Amino acid sequence: MLRGGRFPDDQAESVFSDAFVEQLGSLSDDERLSVIAEVVRLCDDPAGKHPLHTPLAGWNTLDVLGGHRRVVYKASAPGDVGLVEVLCLGPRSDNEVYDMAVGLRDAGLLEPDEITDLWDALAVLDVIEEDVGLDGWDFRPPLPPEGMVRAAVAAGLLDGETASLLSQDELEAAMADGWGPAGADPVRAIIAALERARRRRRVEPIDRAAILSGRRADRCEAVMPRAGTRCIRRRGHPGPHRSR
Repeated sequence: MLRGGRFPDDQAESVFSDAFVEQLGSLSDDERLSVIAEVVRLCDDPAGKHPLHTPLAGWNTLDVLGGHRRVVYKASAPGDVGLVEVLCLGPRSDNEVYDMAVGLRDAGLLEPDEITDLWDALAVLDVIEEDVGLDGWDFRPPLPPEGMVRAAVAAGLLDGETASLLSQDELEAAMADGWGPAGADPVRAIIAALERARRRRRVEPIDRAAILSGRRADRCEAVMPRAGTRCIRRRGHPGPHRSR
């Protein structure tokens, strides 16, 4: 992508090589958040400032961690949908990061079975979306089985519309933990479901209405180049697309 170029609607699918995810895992918590946040911002400025030449023509670099390290990535828009492919992170000095990038590229580290979606990487690294400038609630997961929805409604845990907005594992959490001394407790049920979505991070009761409202909104539906599926975030979302 040429300098000054933009992605359609400033949105893109973002994928990481597994090597890059491992490199992130070796950083401190603050360093990890800083690097991921900078990568997320590539949706707004994908062309970057350091386009590379042969043997890495078509790639770019992003300065991170106070300029002491660089991320090597490629920005493109196949099918008019933005795509950011992040290859590696390395020291800025002595061309070390470039030698590393050539080796990883030639080893096929961006083949489909060697990459991790941004959102999956956040789960692997135990990073909360909002900590890196993302809205982690504006997606709509695949519908849970109809029988589970009916069972939750029949038990008095959730109404049908709310149950249908949850993923299968969220609904399982609601059905397992949505009980109080008097029996079915819809407030406990929905909080249990949303905390499952947040990997058991605390969700305040006051947040649940806003979260569920976001899930009712129209979906983005952009076809993601690498995932091959449609984006499940709300229409008009900023930044990275999401497949699941």
